[in-house]
Amino acid sequence: MNKQFNNQPLVSVIVNCFNGEKYLKECLNSILNQTYHNWELIFWDNQSTDKSKEIFQEFSDKRFKYHLSETHTFLYEARDLAIKSSSGNFFTFCDSDDYWSKERLESLMPLFQNEKTGIVYSNQWIINESNNKKRKLTNKLLLKGDLSSSIISKPAVTILNTVIRKSEYFKMENGFNKKYQIIGDFDFFVRISKSCQFDCVQSPLVYCRLHENNFTKKHRELEIEEFENWFEKVKKIKDFITRKEIDLINQKILYKKTTILVLNKEILNSLANILKIKSNFKKIKLFLALLLPKKILEKIKEY
Repeated sequence: MNKQFNNQPLVSVIVNCFNGEKYLKECLNSILNQTYHNWELIFWDNQSTDKSKEIFQEFSDKRFKYHLSETHTFLYEARDLAIKSSSGNFFTFCDSDDYWSKERLESLMPLFQNEKTGIVYSNQWIINESNNKKRKLTNKLLLKGDLSSSIISKPAVTILNTVIRKSEYFKMENGFNKKYQIIGDFDFFVRISKSCQFDCVQSPLVYCRLHENNFTKKHRELEIEEFENWFEKVKKIKDFITRKEIDLINQKILYKKTTILVLNKEILNSLANILKIKSNFKKIKLFLALLLPKKILEKIKEY
């Protein structure tokens, strides 16, 4: 049942966890310390074999709810199952290696007073574990309203910096595409932007860690494969994406492929691809990366 607390709607906070013991306590404490109080925590244990369950059980708050997945699934199926197990009219995600500022929910939830708003979001901090430095996801002004024409070119909306109205999720024929392991959130936001209004807070309210065990960093080839498969499908849907967006996606795929070539020190193929990239900033970035030793590059490379 969706309860109210001092006129605060219930928010379902979903923590998808698979062997996330290293940072889990900080993640859970950041949710517990929220200045917005009407939330439930859906802890979706995707068959962890480490001490994640034991760490979760150290917390006695009644709002913490443990769910053990019947089988180990891909991430986006796990996200969907957790949503279906939640009680709030709104849901949001905090992955086990990330954490929040204490005012995150209090800052974002009032934006839902506009009933046309389906998703609210903020900027976010990216923390590089190797040097403990942080940067903003974007230094540009976050956009609000109808984002259907800009969601691909300015992807500041992520699964970890948003709160989503559950009714908007279930309006969709498919929520998260369960076949994807990496680009499921990109696919989701592109599709939902066609029917949903966005609002935002400019401040970073989420802290996301970048480390060597990040699934995307360890599976760059899979990310490109999923991206290309997605691209081939949506190009066939009439009026789904514009010619400009098609060019942007081609450039994104080219950049990601070039990044792998640079990491593997395939000099000639890297140079050939770099010359095809339209952004001068990205060209310079990749040229400089090509000059770095592979060991150093592996430690600092992000995309």
